[in-house]
Amino acid sequence: MVGRITKGASIRGVLEYNAGKVRQGEASVLYGNLVLGDCEQSDTFDMRRGLLSFQPYLDTRKIKDPVFHVSLNPDPSDKLTDEQLVEIAQEYMERMGFGDQPYYVFKHRDIDREHIHIVSVRLRDDGSIISDSQDRPRSKAILQSIEHRYGLRPAVKGEEQREFDTARRIEYGRDNLKQQMKSAVRLLAEQYRFGSITEYRTLLNLYNIDLEERKGEADGKRWNGIVYTATDERGKWVGTPIKSSALTPKGGYKFLQKQIARNDADIKSEQIKGPIRGTVARAMHRARTQDEFVRLLKADGIDTVFRQNAAGRITGATFVDHRTKTVLNGSRLGKSYSANVFQELFNNPHADRASLLPKLSAPAPATLRQQTPQKPEAQRPEATARPHIVPPAAPAAEQPPKPAPTPPQQTEKIRTEPRGLSPQPHPAQPTPRGIGESLFRAAGDLLGQLAEDGPMSQEEFEAMRRNLSHKRKPKRKQRLLL
Repeated sequence: MVGRITKGASIRGVLEYNAGKVRQGEASVLYGNLVLGDCEQSDTFDMRRGLLSFQPYLDTRKIKDPVFHVSLNPDPSDKLTDEQLVEIAQEYMERMGFGDQPYYVFKHRDIDREHIHIVSVRLRDDGSIISDSQDRPRSKAILQSIEHRYGLRPAVKGEEQREFDTARRIEYGRDNLKQQMKSAVRLLAEQYRFGSITEYRTLLNLYNIDLEERKGEADGKRWNGIVYTATDERGKWVGTPIKSSALTPKGGYKFLQKQIARNDADIKSEQIKGPIRGTVARAMHRARTQDEFVRLLKADGIDTVFRQNAAGRITGATFVDHRTKTVLNGSRLGKSYSANVFQELFNNPHADRASLLPKLSAPAPATLRQQTPQKPEAQRPEATARPHIVPPAAPAAEQPPKPAPTPPQQTEKIRTEPRGLSPQPHPAQPTPRGIGESLFRAAGDLLGQLAEDGPMSQEEFEAMRRNLSHKRKPKRKQRLLL
């Protein structure tokens, strides 16, 4: 279960949002705690009583963001009854410190994931404040406890603050146009990646909303502002333009600039652009007309918006990928996706398609992908089969050259048919410290040459031992080689 907490200044705005869902048949009232009137499960909501239930608490003092609004989102596979949802809401609000506060519980079913919204205030009736310190970590811990108690699917890591509401296209003439615009603007600004105000405007146009950026200067200071207007299906303005400050702070100029700066790395990332570029390229190869191109991308979850001048010439193309929630102008994908290329492909019957179409980067065949990780394993047996090499006693220049057999045969000969004093190849030994050790090392050093000269006689060995016993550090190699 995922919880998303928001705080605000207007109790009317939050209640109106939920009341609008109830009026549209997309939500119902599940429960009311310490509110006016009988509040059982209902498909209607009395806005006047709702405001009166909270007003005495809000009148005690003025604070920033006194409204507490949280959505609790179970996994779609979790099937909970309305009674269980109410129990979960009561336990959650009690443990968050709102057990003695007025609050409403709304059940939303406007998306595939049924979820609940809870609305309350952070001011108590005596004017004291319910602290919001560490409220999100506390909320997460409480929901994990509730998941365990009810056997619910745990929240996926990284989704704790994900917005589960879905933006909807504006319908002029439907109830509360301003509330429709507010919800859509907020969700689109939060959920989608875009690299400019123009790209964001293109996204809004898909939802029957237009944006106008306004600039000016007042008292020697420059200012920037955003105005939103609802449109009909043909893109014509309808209704009254609304300033972003009167709609939602998340649609304002400063907020959008912060989003653009935050999205910059993602917009430039090949991990984001690569799959979109590949999908667009495949559609370009398959489509023969502009309409067919748009349909092909639509089937893959990408909306295509072409900009054209009065003469009908394509002046720009923008792609809105709803799968990754990314908005990209064609120029961001490369030269092969510019307006001029699309103009030639779709409006010039004599265009050289072969030179205009981008190259397709086909994935590697399955057989190659399977063999790739096995290559190092195929080389391992050869590495382990290298012959064991015994260091020679004398420098290589002193040994007469002779044709050597193949490494496996040489290894086999050294291991099975040694000559000299030692029956096995002699391993490296520590530095000699006594006469006995000196004798032992001398014998080992001579092993390579003895293997060539034949076995040492007993008389030769006794003579060598006597010579070594007279001096501590004799010049073994010179005497023995004389």
